[in-house]
Amino acid sequence: MKKNPLYVVTKNGNVVEPAEGLMDVFVKKFGLEPAINLFNSLMSLLSDQVGNYGFFLYLQELIDKIANFIEGTLGMASQVFPSR
Repeated sequence: MKKNPLYVVTKNGNVVEPAEGLMDVFVKKFGLEPAINLFNSLMSLLSDQVGNYGFFLYLQELIDKIANFIEGTLGMASQVFPSR
């Protein structure tokens, strides 16, 4: 059985975009694409600077904290907006 596709209405109802999941809906609905791109660029820059094991561990801990925050946020969002 095929699920109904998700769509996001943005720009005061003027633009309808398809979404591929709850995270994609959240990103598109709140216009977070530029922030996601900035975050990816920052993580790429930091990972290019890894020169020793200590900095690698620090970067890994930072990324784990960010991932846990995002997972917790999505967990709360899925309770507020249960999937169909």
